[in-house]
Amino acid sequence: MLTTTFNLTLRRAVLAAVLAASSSLALADPLGYHVEIDTSAFSGAGFLDFAFIAGNSPAPGASATLSNFSGAFGALESLEGNVSGSLPGTLTFGNSGAYNDWFHNVTLGGKFAFNIVFGGDFLTTAGSAGTTFGVGLLDASGMSYLGNVNGNLLQFELTPVYGGAPASIAGSTYASIASISAVPEASEWMMLTGGLALIGLALRRRQPVMPV
Repeated sequence: MLTTTFNLTLRRAVLAAVLAASSSLALADPLGYHVEIDTSAFSGAGFLDFAFIAGNSPAPGASATLSNFSGAFGALESLEGNVSGSLPGTLTFGNSGAYNDWFHNVTLGGKFAFNIVFGGDFLTTAGSAGTTFGVGLLDASGMSYLGNVNGNLLQFELTPVYGGAPASIAGSTYASIASISAVPEASEWMMLTGGLALIGLALRRRQPVMPV
């Protein structure tokens, strides 16, 4: 009876740990995200347009670092403003330029994905103007948008500290072919896996020893 009660308590502890971790990942304001774009409905050549643009007023400093690219990327078509790096490596955007843009050739028909991490002064510095990061998909002419005829497939709005409100990051999609998911920080995963490992060890130690 004691062993059964103990095992039930541990199972409840495991469930509580998982739910607590899931809640923290869902409610936290993460800095890192995973983006996927499915172009299987299209074919031929096209472009992915990455833009990082501050508001009209002077905006607190912000950065966007893109990495872990996958998909059929071709050659760089053009870049403008505060952008550096290379594909399929890492791209780093700043918002100090009036227009910070990376325009890249792609072959349509498959999936494209990358991770993006935001940072900068906007997280701690008050201001009234934010910064927008957007991704658009265009056809071979570079003139017509695909997936969303009105523009970007997805956007992130970076809002600095303002009044008594903390800084925030809000991601939105404007087409079914684009998705955004939060990437939990390493410390959160370590807390969850460490707690589950300790619970598992306790369970093993409580297992009855079978007589020889």
